[in-house]
Amino acid sequence: MNKFWHKKTFVRLLMLFCVGLGLAFLFQKINLQGRDLLEAFQRFSPEMLVLMLGVTLVQMVFQVTRLWVLCPQAAGVSWAQAANTYVSGQFIGNFVLSQAGHAVKIALLRKDKDAKGRKIDAAEATAVILVDKVLDVGILVTLAVLSALQVSVGLPQVDWWEKGIIVLIGIPFLGIALWALQRSLRQRFPKLRQWLRKFKVGLAVIRNPLQIRNAAVMDLGDWFTECLLLQLLCMAQGHVLSLPQLLICLFILNLGLTVPTTMANLGTYEAALAFSLNGMGVPLAQSVVIATMFHAYQLFGLPVWMFIQKLSVRFSPKLDSAVPIPVPQERPKVTSK
Repeated sequence: MNKFWHKKTFVRLLMLFCVGLGLAFLFQKINLQGRDLLEAFQRFSPEMLVLMLGVTLVQMVFQVTRLWVLCPQAAGVSWAQAANTYVSGQFIGNFVLSQAGHAVKIALLRKDKDAKGRKIDAAEATAVILVDKVLDVGILVTLAVLSALQVSVGLPQVDWWEKGIIVLIGIPFLGIALWALQRSLRQRFPKLRQWLRKFKVGLAVIRNPLQIRNAAVMDLGDWFTECLLLQLLCMAQGHVLSLPQLLICLFILNLGLTVPTTMANLGTYEAALAFSLNGMGVPLAQSVVIATMFHAYQLFGLPVWMFIQKLSVRFSPKLDSAVPIPVPQERPKVTSK
């Protein structure tokens, strides 16, 4: 009984109840009709659906490559192993248990010393997975802050000299504010201090700075591809959002998913993204449909990738180990009498 009413369990149940109560109140207040949702779904053409699936797979290529470049070069981790590690961990985290996905990634990234490279133990694999996650979140926060500045700068009622002041003062101020917040949280919460120490250990494992640079480039490709997928969904409904608006929507979405409440965050995912899209001017019915389709692509892109990977392994040419390799025989030496 005490285990069931653990603090995390109570928070998740409370958030799930609030999300459900809020959705029920919202649907009752605006009188959203099922006919509006059906009409929004019918706007997606088959060609557009296939194109968006291709964009989702390209996004996964960026995600896998980001993990791959963070692996120690001396270990000789193949791209296929990184793909299997990332996709399997995401699949377990979405459809089974969110925390179990990280454990699966760590287990699959470990390797013994072989002909390709040195050993990767559990501590080193944990450090790589941690750096991958922190880099992903850090770049999203940075893009969201820059997008918020750009949206404020782009307002027509703001003069050009006021826009310059916003940029010159806003960026350093936000940097100082984030540093002060991080320092305050680190002093007050021992768990955060322990987590930061683990992150520093993870950075020590990645000794080559080029790995961080390459991973950051892959992560930018990941987020911009995700923005492209969201933009295609919005365009199918007759709405075009700017890049800063798309990044802010993704930031609000990930902010709403900080505490997982249900399997694959069903309901919470759609509510957070629909709320942000509606704030950008997209009608609520279309926002709900866009959020539902966006979540569906993020979920079912994983089994599609795993299916394609299985087919590629099955039909890839393999060397027949049973064929004997001819060994040249030594010539007999001629001896003189």
